Amino acid sequence: MDNYEIVDFKSLNDTVQNLVRQAVQVRKNAYCPYSNFAVGAAILTQDDSKVYTGCNIENAALTPCICAERAAIPKAVCDGYLKFKMIAIVAHQQESFTAPCGVCRQTLTEFCGSDGDIEIYLSKPAMDKVLCTKLSQLLPLAFRSFKDSVAK
Repeated sequence: MDNYEIVDFKSLNDTVQNLVRQAVQVRKNAYCPYSNFAVGAAILTQDDSKVYTGCNIENAALTPCICAERAAIPKAVCDGYLKFKMIAIVAHQQESFTAPCGVCRQTLTEFCGSDGDIEIYLSKPAMDKVLCTKLSQLLPLAFRSFKDSVAK
């Protein structure tokens, strides 16, 4: 990542702080008996600022595992929301922040807001520091559908 900033949690606006807090809270529900690596995500809709949360859900067969981001997105889509402006992701790694996996990055690309991007906030459960970036920085050459490329 070339363009990111690490800031104090308290310096963030109330909307982002709330998003991070909700991701911390839902992380407690993670089902991760195999990795013991709990992740929580909270995503903010573009249309009316509604928040949807998700946590990772593991499975012994591995393939059916669901990342926290891909647990939150379908909940919003089921309620009719298809565009998001920001997401907070919370997990605990000793030395770094946990960014979305490649599948989640591509999934988020499908639901970018009107500006074609999504703000991403990565935090640890302690919420002292937050890494701020954008999806376009994490996935600069995202795959776009033929429909999208013709529209531009």
